[in-house]
Amino acid sequence: KILASFEMHRPAPDYGLTSREVDVLRELVEGYSQPQIAKRIYISPSTVNSHVQIIYAKLHVHSRTGAVAKALRERLV
Repeated sequence: KILASFEMHRPAPDYGLTSREVDVLRELVEGYSQPQIAKRIYISPSTVNSHVQIIYAKLHVHSRTGAVAKALRERLV
């Protein structure tokens, strides 16, 4: 019971994501494509791509699926 209590109150890890990177990650989790994300949050597609690459590096993943899975598993968004 005590260990379960600690698990429930464990804070989300801090990967050093900026607020804009969290915005992009949230859109990835929602299933939007990179061009759709660009339109939805009013940035260029190349900027979205840059954010996605940085997100992958910070989360230590190599794919969109890995980033989404980690975001959901660790409650990053």
